[in-house]
Amino acid sequence: MKAGRRVTSNRLANLRSVLSYLELGHWLAHDLSNPTVDVVADHFALFDRALAKVRGQKPLYLEFGVFEGRSMRWWSQHLPHTEARLIGFDSFEGLPQDWRPGLGAGHFDVGGEPPKIDDARVSFVVGWFDDSLPDFDVPEHDQLIINVDCDVYSSAATVLSWAEPFLEPGTLIYFDEFPDRDHEMRAFKELMARSPREFRPLATAHGHHWLFEVVK
Repeated sequence: MKAGRRVTSNRLANLRSVLSYLELGHWLAHDLSNPTVDVVADHFALFDRALAKVRGQKPLYLEFGVFEGRSMRWWSQHLPHTEARLIGFDSFEGLPQDWRPGLGAGHFDVGGEPPKIDDARVSFVVGWFDDSLPDFDVPEHDQLIINVDCDVYSSAATVLSWAEPFLEPGTLIYFDEFPDRDHEMRAFKELMARSPREFRPLATAHGHHWLFEVVK
């Protein structure tokens, strides 16, 4: 790049992406006890992998960042447990702040309305996470599945800080946009640094969807 040349937001985003993947590779190699992970076709294949790890009769699926409900519908259709609960959290007003070029505050706004899903086990908590989570009563469950699809650091950090007391061996955590050193990955690394729990990566798809399991 020539000296004095203007650096566009897209170039900066590409640079951050490269740095994020380098940091992810170093982290997997040096900071995790089992850095070997399976590579699968897409995020639905990751969901299949998570589904195969569900052992209890009362799994609780919590999704943070619902948008139009594509992931929630998948879990509703594939999780057979009649005593399961599936709860989606979202303001449905889009991102709370700027994320990437072209994905500014308010992007993913669906007018404040959750999707229609014909399943009595499914419910939604409408609002910003820092407003809705403190007063949320966690339903009885025997295994927790967490879908972190909230993109920006502030949201991911809020979710993981709130969820930390509920993490047990067997808990599954999915990240939709993980290798972003400034956002979901940063929030998860901070959780790992302060938590006595041990986490293991299970699988990834396209390099940015990741599935982890709490092992102890």
